[in-house]
Amino acid sequence: MLDENLAQWVEHSGLRTQDSGLIFMRPGKLLPRLLIVVAALSLLIAISPLFAWVVAVAFACVVFLAASEAIALRRVRVTIERPEKIALALDEIETTSIRVRTSSMREVRMTIRQLWPRVVEQRSSIVHAVCRPGEVVALELTLRAIARGSEVVPPAAVAMTLFGVMERIVDAGNATEIHVLPNLKAVKRMHKRLNAFALRGLGARAAPRLGKGREFDRLRDYVIDDDYRDIAWRASARHGRLIVREFRLDRSQDVMLCLDHGHRMAARVAQITRLDHAVNAAVLISYITNRMEDKVGILSFDTETDKGLIAGRGTAHLRAITAYVTSLAAEYRHTDYLALATNLRRRLHHRTLLLMMTVLPEREERHDLLRAVEMLAPQHLPLIISLGDPNLKAAAQFLPADRAELSRTLVARDIWMGRVELTRDLRARGALVVESTPEDAGIDAVNAYIDVKRRQLL
Repeated sequence: MLDENLAQWVEHSGLRTQDSGLIFMRPGKLLPRLLIVVAALSLLIAISPLFAWVVAVAFACVVFLAASEAIALRRVRVTIERPEKIALALDEIETTSIRVRTSSMREVRMTIRQLWPRVVEQRSSIVHAVCRPGEVVALELTLRAIARGSEVVPPAAVAMTLFGVMERIVDAGNATEIHVLPNLKAVKRMHKRLNAFALRGLGARAAPRLGKGREFDRLRDYVIDDDYRDIAWRASARHGRLIVREFRLDRSQDVMLCLDHGHRMAARVAQITRLDHAVNAAVLISYITNRMEDKVGILSFDTETDKGLIAGRGTAHLRAITAYVTSLAAEYRHTDYLALATNLRRRLHHRTLLLMMTVLPEREERHDLLRAVEMLAPQHLPLIISLGDPNLKAAAQFLPADRAELSRTLVARDIWMGRVELTRDLRARGALVVESTPEDAGIDAVNAYIDVKRRQLL
């Protein structure tokens, strides 16, 4: 088996360029046991000198077996087939397959170790296989992507043996690329849930079915429990029976997603940065708004606000949003909420739901966010999804036992109370604030958006 020191030696050594694929030979599991047997036999020499010939013959047999297996292993070619490109969804546990075959006419036992780049949680994967003559072995490797981006995956290192006396280490397979994309699997799961529960028998659109709405849809016959205020008296007089007006939610309303990619969004939660959690949430809410027949746009901001994508809908627009958020990266820069508010007031001319994903600032920087909400609230509807620390409240309520814990509790309580006061002030200025953990930001954003539609706040 490849141990850690051996793997590091293989990784950093330069013995890789031979056509035969030979890196080096090393003793197998069986060779040390055979040498122990020879050493035990050598103790019998003290009893009788005749045993020296026995020890010599045994040692010669061991050397012959080792040399024979080393020569046989040099002739074995290992082929590993895997996809040229591997696409993974961020923060999802997935599997990728490889297919292994050899040119040996005997059964080959092998240990395969694959090193992974930084975008994958696992630093390496180790699998064991037995490949028989003419057989193609399919193996599954489990991966979890923790960062967006593209990286090169090096060839796999294979330690193979025939009898266990010697092992040969080779590189097999070609280098491939691994691409980590926003979590589109969560969108697929949401799509299935909508079809299975909310939309069963109701058509392909969800917007006309949520809430009473203000947009006229159609006339229909009166049924029991209909609101008398919806009765169309002129139409009823014309048809000689009660007719009611049916309304639906307004369609093609504007939603603008604002993703903060400043220094606070670079912190990691469950090995995923807050920005990556926000990106997953943005992809999910974009799909929901498109399903609700609203137009969605997106931009990102820190010290400056980029152009982003204007509001639109449709499959092509969702692909453009996915491509846009895939390229976002957290920057260690200040978050300027006033610059964002100024940019939004200049570019948006209709009432828009501003869904902002950020981390609430500390007391010293709260005034910029409050001022930004005051600038936007009269014309637009700010909805702030706060990606908070799930352990902050627990740390603030923790009962300390010594001075160190007391200091930690006081600091946590001060930060927590500051965010509670900021949340209260934001709501007093007309903003909607949803406190969420980074892992649940997508679901909480969807629930907040649907609540806005139900209450007809937009």
